Amino acid sequence: MNSPLPTMQEAAQEAEFQLLAAKDLLEWQCALSSAIHLDHLHNGGKSAGALAELAKYFSDTGFGGVYSAIDQFKQLGESETAPQNLQYENVSRDAGGAQ
Repeated sequence: MNSPLPTMQEAAQEAEFQLLAAKDLLEWQCALSSAIHLDHLHNGGKSAGALAELAKYFSDTGFGGVYSAIDQFKQLGESETAPQNLQYENVSRDAGGAQ
């Protein structure tokens, strides 16, 4: 699948979204760890197995978007013809003409 490379701004926005999603998943993992610990202390670990399975599910499914965003940045960094944000070009022209 050869899709066009996103602009740096689009890739940065996607990376920001994916990192925020990953942050949420890590916070959920931390909460699950606390719940497993409390379950062992107060309930003899009766729910620990189910909570551990949920933690594994989050781990297995949650970070694919982060890897995709990293790959996009890698492709942009290696591309000699990476799309540029036209707004920056216009700002440069305006600044040069104002002198």
